[in-house]
Amino acid sequence: MPIDNSFLIRQIRSRESMIVAYSGVTNMPFVVCDPETFNDQVWIFENEKLLQDFAKPYAERKILLRGVKYLTKDYLSFFSSLFLIDVNELVFVNEIATMKVDLDKLVQKPDYSKLPAGRVPVTNPSLQLTGLYFVQEAGRPVPAEQKELSDLQEELSINLVRAKYLVAVEPAPGKESIEEKLKAGKFQTVLMKTKNGDVYQPLFTDMVECNKFARKKQVVTLTLPYGALAKLLSKEAKGFVLNPAGFHIMLPRELINGLQKLAEK
Repeated sequence: MPIDNSFLIRQIRSRESMIVAYSGVTNMPFVVCDPETFNDQVWIFENEKLLQDFAKPYAERKILLRGVKYLTKDYLSFFSSLFLIDVNELVFVNEIATMKVDLDKLVQKPDYSKLPAGRVPVTNPSLQLTGLYFVQEAGRPVPAEQKELSDLQEELSINLVRAKYLVAVEPAPGKESIEEKLKAGKFQTVLMKTKNGDVYQPLFTDMVECNKFARKKQVVTLTLPYGALAKLLSKEAKGFVLNPAGFHIMLPRELINGLQKLAEK
């Protein structure tokens, strides 16, 4: 018998604020896979103390969490953004109980099926989700042999080669339109430097991640399948950084070329 979550949904929507569990290594909501239902969850708390209680057993495993406060005005954009990382369930914790609700019961999932092909936004929810799980585990400050990465690495590799990406570029000066410049290859790729001075090229799973990096500056992007990335990788760059303002996955040139064979299968 289906559970009626209408009261819980009204309760969440009417709250003045909520605390969301964030990963200390991904700069994004902490994602949990329910061991029984295999639902991909984000946890929300009524107050900071409840979050701290939730975080204690994770801290023992060297998984550091922090709380991010959201106000009522931010709820819609936050809940909608969770579709981009393939989350399908929210767990809400208050002083009385722990309650679960499907994300699509709380906010409507975007439907791009009626948009023309050229206007469908680039999204990669499966890659985002796998990337989050991978970085959450890889970022634990424990010896490498204690990290459970084998299956996650395989799944991440598959999703990397299946994805379409956004690459930020700077059109060359001139009278032509941006579209004409891009078509003619009259542009430079955007580059970034790591803390140790290495040059990398930013790469994005969607415009939300691109805008995080650009910080409200207008950015021109190209949409590319995995197979085209190596050709657009700057000679100056050691590789790509996937979602540099998010989970920040380094993709060295050697890895890009190595996975190309998988992409060709």
